[in-house]
Amino acid sequence: MIDSSEFPCPNCQIGICQPKKTTYLTIYDGMLVSVPNTPVWQCDICQYQEFEHQAISRLETLLGLQDSQPEQTRSAVKVAPIEPTEATTVRRIKP
Repeated sequence: MIDSSEFPCPNCQIGICQPKKTTYLTIYDGMLVSVPNTPVWQCDICQYQEFEHQAISRLETLLGLQDSQPEQTRSAVKVAPIEPTEATTVRRIKP
């Protein structure tokens, strides 16, 4: 039975994203910032992670970053493709 807080993974579309806690890492003003126990949604199959917008917004406020974008909901988050759409390297078969 699927919990009401779980949702299908937008990356692999097979797994279920469940609430977990992880360490959030970012570089701010040339320094590495590490925030332990940050809420995240994690897929049980592909390990895709989606941080909660509210938690990241609070963190950016603490760091002094201005939120230039309007608040996003989970459904508005765009997922980057797993593989590039165009070839970046040329492969040749050895004769």
